[in-house]
Amino acid sequence: MSDAINTPDIDSANEGSLAGGLDAFLAAWTRDNLDDMLPAVVVSYDESSNRAVLRPLVMIGTTDGAKRARASVSNVPVFRYGGGGFFLRLPVKPGDFGWLKANDRDISLVMQRGGQQDWPNTVRRHNFSDAMFFPDSLKGWTVAGGDADALTLQSLDGATCIAIGTGTIELRAGGQVLKIDASGVKHNGVNIGGTHNHGGVEPGGGTTGGPS
Repeated sequence: MSDAINTPDIDSANEGSLAGGLDAFLAAWTRDNLDDMLPAVVVSYDESSNRAVLRPLVMIGTTDGAKRARASVSNVPVFRYGGGGFFLRLPVKPGDFGWLKANDRDISLVMQRGGQQDWPNTVRRHNFSDAMFFPDSLKGWTVAGGDADALTLQSLDGATCIAIGTGTIELRAGGQVLKIDASGVKHNGVNIGGTHNHGGVEPGGGTTGGPS
């Protein structure tokens, strides 16, 4: 078995050398001064501004070897898919999981101008003060077996779902199922499209039977 699998993090040849000292300095500076991306949970969310307070989930170590939680990050814009005059809104709630991602440069003026081009307001780089939050669902969801090859927009338990498959759209909510495919429109398996029939049809204003 190759020894490369267990390659140490520190090159012993650099210990006590100038190169080793520089490596250690750069590693410590990068760790303490550059943010990139961390898993986080929502502490609070303001719908009107679309900003969240987030608690990073990766702890940090102190010089005496202790572990402590990172400070919460405030006023973070929440990512929303959007374009062409449409957007997808998620009802973000405290406890929701996601990813805290720092931008390369200061984006404060760009955000203040509503997404218009502008200059970095400070020399800040890779800092969570310029972060975005990307909501995510790592676990806890259930996908119905029939939706394995479909695009779904659904609740975590799958009880409420819009499933888009090849040539079919199915809407499920409250125990009801509405399905559209090449054969027509069906409600709970009963055809209610343009080709359905009613039984018990009589002249006048009487009540007909259900569709079939």
